[in-house]
Amino acid sequence: MGRNGPGVEIRPASIRLHFVDADGSACRETLKINGKPLLPNPANLKLAHRLAAEIRREIALGIFDYTATFPDTRKKPPAPKKTFGAIADTWLKTKGQLQAATKDQYKNAVLLWKRLIGERTLTETLSYQNLAALIGGHPWASAKSANNYLIVLRGILALEYTGRRAADNPMTGIKNLQAVKKLPDPLTAQERDLILDDLARHYDPRILAYFSFAFFTGMRPEEIIALRWSDIDFKSNMARIGRVRTFRGSERDGSKTHTVRDIDLVQAALEALKWMRPHTFLKDADGYVFENPVTGRPWHDERSQRDHYWKPALKRLGIRYRRPYCCRHTYATIGLMAGVNPAYIARQLGHTNTRMLFEKYARWIDGADKGTEKKKMEEASKKPEFFPRTSPEKICCS
Repeated sequence: MGRNGPGVEIRPASIRLHFVDADGSACRETLKINGKPLLPNPANLKLAHRLAAEIRREIALGIFDYTATFPDTRKKPPAPKKTFGAIADTWLKTKGQLQAATKDQYKNAVLLWKRLIGERTLTETLSYQNLAALIGGHPWASAKSANNYLIVLRGILALEYTGRRAADNPMTGIKNLQAVKKLPDPLTAQERDLILDDLARHYDPRILAYFSFAFFTGMRPEEIIALRWSDIDFKSNMARIGRVRTFRGSERDGSKTHTVRDIDLVQAALEALKWMRPHTFLKDADGYVFENPVTGRPWHDERSQRDHYWKPALKRLGIRYRRPYCCRHTYATIGLMAGVNPAYIARQLGHTNTRMLFEKYARWIDGADKGTEKKKMEEASKKPEFFPRTSPEKICCS
């Protein structure tokens, strides 16, 4: 069997073309008309040479349509080439069950990567080298910010390269930027008490109740503002943390870690609830515990508490500024320094294990399990009398 001319093979009862497709694969196709092979006569051979030349020209121009030229081919059509923008949009759709605020953050990250990489860039053209140079050369606001964006890029390309070798993924080998791990910056027990005393003297008792509860439970701000009276069990002095409110005011079930937990309430936390009772419990026994004293409505997020009450109090007292989240750190470190079992603190804070607790608070851990942990936390949470001496009516335990 021989070839007559470039890419044209003459067979006993047919003519076959040989060529290399745009993807580099060797192709052989028998010429047919109405499903029957063309006989190798002079006219058909002339046609075959013209067709072979036209195929080479179209491949060079990138316009060759394989299935249109050979409709009876057994060759599998090449997979459609995917652009980075298309696969990024597909990845974003897989995140449809996330909260609106989180989805918005992911959308912003996708927009950034589309701009940096190019929305129409073919994913097959991406390489470790160009991605590493792109990431390393971008002026990120911080290492933490860069790593948050890298989470999205890894997710996009992991979706594209699912089922293939890990080495094929151009993100393989690209590591997070080195971020300085910041230690918790808690307040001392003395600073805590000074702040609460200042809030008691300058503001509505509902402000004192809010920050007292934060200091003496270790709850996250987004958990406190979503707390309802129906979450409080006064018989066992516990609170169930079962929802959070995001920074945009939307609410979802579960905690930050998407779990539900029960926490013990020490006497100082229970007193804060007593002072909220006339304001919110009597208004709606299933309503929110804490409210803005100016609007009489539940807190939308933590900004108002921070800007209108927390910052001015620290400024008046000359205490170095920390964000209100440090109430949580203060709760943890004061308890640990009192010898409260780290496992108990971890459960109160909502950590799945003590690993994070030891990583963040190792320098404050002093002592081991010595008796009833709640009693030690009660002892650690003793405070001066901030609330007026006239006590509100006894809180209902039903």
